[in-house]
Amino acid sequence: MHRTEAHKILTTKIKKPRFYVAPKEERTADGIVFDSRREMNRYLELKILERAGLIEDIVCQHVFVMYINGQIFCKYTADFLYFDVDKKCDIIEDVKSSGTQKDAAYRLRKKAAELYHNIKIIEII
Repeated sequence: MHRTEAHKILTTKIKKPRFYVAPKEERTADGIVFDSRREMNRYLELKILERAGLIEDIVCQHVFVMYINGQIFCKYTADFLYFDVDKKCDIIEDVKSSGTQKDAAYRLRKKAAELYHNIKIIEII
């Protein structure tokens, strides 16, 4: 085998099986393209609650960074962060399918974020 052939084999990306993803148009609201229709629908529900004055300051895709010894250990990206007017506190939500919820890497990042930042992440399934 020539060197270029070996290089081509080593650098060829293996296609991972993909789960069904709705077309971009079906998961877009307010100019934001969401990862899923479920996430988009939750965003629309939160916008209704915001208009009713129950919540404020919706932030999409907020990143929580965890450090160990001054170096980034990992990052956790929450789908939504908002302020609950009645409870007078920030709420962090993540919209998950039952399959993604069981993913070990996701669970580790979620737990690290909760412990490091002293927060509670609510999963919307």
